[in-house]
Amino acid sequence: MRYPESLLKLSRALARLPGVGPKTAQKLALFLAFHKEEAEGLREALEGLKALGVCQACGNLAEGALCPICQDEGRDRRTIAVVETVADLYALERSGEFRGLYHVLGGALNPLEGIGPQALNLEGLFRRLQGVEEVVLATSMTVEGEATALYLAEELKKRGVRVSRPAYGLPVGGSLEYADEVTLGKALEGRRPL
Repeated sequence: MRYPESLLKLSRALARLPGVGPKTAQKLALFLAFHKEEAEGLREALEGLKALGVCQACGNLAEGALCPICQDEGRDRRTIAVVETVADLYALERSGEFRGLYHVLGGALNPLEGIGPQALNLEGLFRRLQGVEEVVLATSMTVEGEATALYLAEELKKRGVRVSRPAYGLPVGGSLEYADEVTLGKALEGRRPL
């Protein structure tokens, strides 16, 4: 069957999105073709993305010079959580437990791919340290994330800043028998008294 070119073009564009395969893209394109009000709402939302930039302070997404978090005077400015990506920032923010500021590195150290310290937003972090008492290194538990955390811990300690790392371990509602050895090890390593 031959589809209209505009439908094919939309389907191809949607298929380039992460997590959207060709069949899902086709299904979405067909839905939008028959639901013009939804398509118009999506068009307006996509148009609004043009106003998004990067926060000059932390590297988060922003509609002006600073993101809403950096503008929030109620945030604890003595604590900064360092994350690899904006998606990591939003994950921490969804928890509702962290009330400090953030700093987005834009990746993690990976010498095999040519990503060294100069490729990350480290100088921006170092410029923000005045008045900061603690930096939480919330990088991923991958080899690259761990290497980044170790590198940063060393650099931050030289600057007299207390460094911490989130505890990793068992998910709430999880069962010990299904946890892998590394997760169990990290859970025991990060244990705290009751």
